[in-house]
Amino acid sequence: MLLAIVSLWVPALVIVVTWGVWAEHLPSELPTHWGGSGPADAVTAAPVVFGWTFGVTLALALAGTILVLVPLRGPWVKRAISGTAGAAAAFVLGIWLGSAASSIGVTDPYTVTLGAWLLVVFVLPVSGLIPLLLLPKGASRPVDVRDAQPITPAPLAPGERVAWTRSLWSWLFIVTAAVMLVVVVVLWFPLFTSEGGAGSLGFAFVVSVVALLLVVALCAFRVTIDHRGLRVTSLVLGIPIKRIALADIEAVEAVELEPMSWGGWGYRVMPGRSAIILRRGPGLVLTRRDQKQFAITLDEPEEPAGILLGLMANEAGAPLQERG
Repeated sequence: MLLAIVSLWVPALVIVVTWGVWAEHLPSELPTHWGGSGPADAVTAAPVVFGWTFGVTLALALAGTILVLVPLRGPWVKRAISGTAGAAAAFVLGIWLGSAASSIGVTDPYTVTLGAWLLVVFVLPVSGLIPLLLLPKGASRPVDVRDAQPITPAPLAPGERVAWTRSLWSWLFIVTAAVMLVVVVVLWFPLFTSEGGAGSLGFAFVVSVVALLLVVALCAFRVTIDHRGLRVTSLVLGIPIKRIALADIEAVEAVELEPMSWGGWGYRVMPGRSAIILRRGPGLVLTRRDQKQFAITLDEPEEPAGILLGLMANEAGAPLQERG
């Protein structure tokens, strides 16, 4: 674990050391975007490029270290977190090396060609997976659902159809999205105001916007239960998040959800289970016929659980009975 954590800090350390060694040999502006013709077509102030790349790798190292050290459920969670953070930091390191190393001794950054450094940018993230290989392997066990409330299936007539829907909001992700929006604006404002800044945003800016949209998608959900099963849709973007057909459901339970048992807050996807956890408290747990679990935070989950059980019994043509 110690070696895995150390590897997370290597990209930030390399950026600091190379900046200290190369600073006097670099032009005042560094190339940050290349067109199809070869030479750079946009530049950014060298301190800004250094500050951005170092800041991102430092944040990834710090976040990765904290999340690796906290007692998350299952060793595989630590491997996934450290591998993702390491690969992302290594990618940013590749951006720094491609921009700075190719500019050593150059007076006009617009004459710089990326050349073989382009390969480094995309190959370097593979080395960032080192922490994933260092940490022990593990498989996540199914969550032991305890103290499930007895559920009475809704009394539905043969062939009767019923629908239930509810909207969920997460202030945690609403605030997070607002903070990320401010960070994106502040982080990229120097590039917009610098010469050629609009063309220097490139792939990194796209990644920032995509990350923001992913958080926005988790700000609010619409949960629908009907004869097709359970569907969860992003209320903001209107995209489907989760679908479970009625025929795939084996068990439905209303329980108290503990976030860390499901991998934390937000939309969590792990081997054998997934969850949408907005807070600690009541929720719905569905076990599929392949024994995979899905949990979602819901107030008064007994009602949707009863409707699901009623629809399942109606679909199977079985007599209604109390389930727990």
